[in-house]
Amino acid sequence: MRLNKTWQRRLSASGSATAKLGRYLVVGLASLAGLGMVWHFLFGTPTDVVSPARTVVNKSSVVSSLAQDFVSVWLTATSADTASLAQFVSVPNDDIKLPPTPAVVITAPTVVAVTYEGTAGKDGAAELYSVVVGVTERPYESASPTRALYRVPVLWSKYGPRAVSLPARVGGPGPGADLPVAYPTTLGPSDPVFTVVAGFVTAYLTPAGGVDRYVTSDSLLTGLGDAYQSATVTKVAATDTPAAKPVDGQTIRVLANVEAVTSQYAPVQLVYPLTLRGVGGQWSVAAVDRVPVMSDSDNLVPVVAQSPSK
Repeated sequence: MRLNKTWQRRLSASGSATAKLGRYLVVGLASLAGLGMVWHFLFGTPTDVVSPARTVVNKSSVVSSLAQDFVSVWLTATSADTASLAQFVSVPNDDIKLPPTPAVVITAPTVVAVTYEGTAGKDGAAELYSVVVGVTERPYESASPTRALYRVPVLWSKYGPRAVSLPARVGGPGPGADLPVAYPTTLGPSDPVFTVVAGFVTAYLTPAGGVDRYVTSDSLLTGLGDAYQSATVTKVAATDTPAAKPVDGQTIRVLANVEAVTSQYAPVQLVYPLTLRGVGGQWSVAAVDRVPVMSDSDNLVPVVAQSPSK
C-alpha cells in the first residue's frame, strides 16, 4: 500500500515530534528521579521518604536525650552515686573513680551535634551515633563559667539507646571570629528615629504598653508585658541618615542598645536590630530583625580563646 505525499509528510512530522517527546520524557524522568517520584510516575505508588526521615529524627532525639542526661549525671556524680551511672553505661566499677563531692557545678547540658556513624553488631543489628554535648561548668559556685564539650558514643538497637563508654572531653569548632556590624550613622536623642525606637522599646519590654503607637499595622508585634521594670535606649545607630519625614514605604535599619532593669533591680544590657518604615510621613517599627546588618567590606578577626579568670 502506497501513501500519498501528504500522509508521508504527516507521519514524518509525527515521528519527529515523537522523538522529541521521548527525549523530553527521559529528561523529565531523570529530574523526577532526584525527588524519588519516578516510581510514582510509572506505577502510581509514591516512594515513602517521610517515614525514614521521621525515624532518623526520632532516633537522633532519643540518643541525644540519653547523652544529655548521661553527661549531667556523670559530671555531678559522687562516690555515693556510682550505681546511678549504670542506667546509662556498662562500665566495671573498678574503672569508675568518683569524687566525694561533685567535681563541677554545671548548667543544663545542651546537644551540640549528633552524627550517625554506621551499623554495629551481627547483621548490623545496631546503629552507632556520636553525640557532642555542651555544658557550662565551674569548679565551684562562685567561679567563672567555662564551656566544655563532651562526646558520647551511643548504641541504638531494638532494646533502646545505651552509651558505649564514659564521655570524652573534646575540642569544639573554634572560638569563632568577629565582624563589625554595618550601622555607620549614630543618631542623637533628638532624632525622630531615636524617639520612635525609645518609645517602642519601653512599650515592648515594660508594663507601659502601647506598642501599636510605634509599629506598622503589618508588623505583628505585641508587647512582652512586664518582662522588665524599665527599659532605656542608650544608643541608636543606623545604616544611613534617616529622613526627617520619610515617604511611605521608605525603610531604614537601626541597631538599638538598651539597658533594662529587672523586677529585682538588676541591670540587663540588650541589643535590638530593627527595621523602620515610613508611614504617613512618620517612622514606625516594621520588624525586630533576626540578625543585624553585618559588614561586607571588613575582614574577619579570629578570636583567640582565653581561659576565664578563676
